[in-house]
Amino acid sequence: MVFGTLTPALIALSLAAAPPAPEASSEGALIRYSDREARADAAVEAFSADVESCPNDAGTSALVIPVVDHGALYGYAFVTPRLCLARGVNAFTVTDDMHFIVDQMVRAAHRTPMTLNPDMTLNKDAANAAMLAAARSVIGESRIERLDLLGDDIRALH
Repeated sequence: MVFGTLTPALIALSLAAAPPAPEASSEGALIRYSDREARADAAVEAFSADVESCPNDAGTSALVIPVVDHGALYGYAFVTPRLCLARGVNAFTVTDDMHFIVDQMVRAAHRTPMTLNPDMTLNKDAANAAMLAAARSVIGESRIERLDLLGDDIRALH
């Protein structure tokens, strides 16, 4: 499928051109890449993993989602939503409404942000459920099997 093969290459190219992130400490659970090649490789790996379980997908561009810790904004996570479509749904018909889907998913993610677990790992469950419900409200409940949020590059505000 066109979406499954083109999107990882575009993500890898954009990450390779991005400025490096601050160095990660070996103690924290949050992974922050400091070199561009590792970030690009991680993006390609995230997209290529588990392709068999989502053969009919509609990919979108990366989204910036707020991350909350103890009720305060901690930072932003860069994730790429992958809509796993139901059997028989043509991905090209979904792309016609993709801008509406992305708009609703961003709004849902800001209403129900991601959180940090006590061990400083990212909890995507509530945001994923809210974003999936928002996407289904645009194109129909039965057309989307699930939503995968790929990647978890977090940029802390402080």
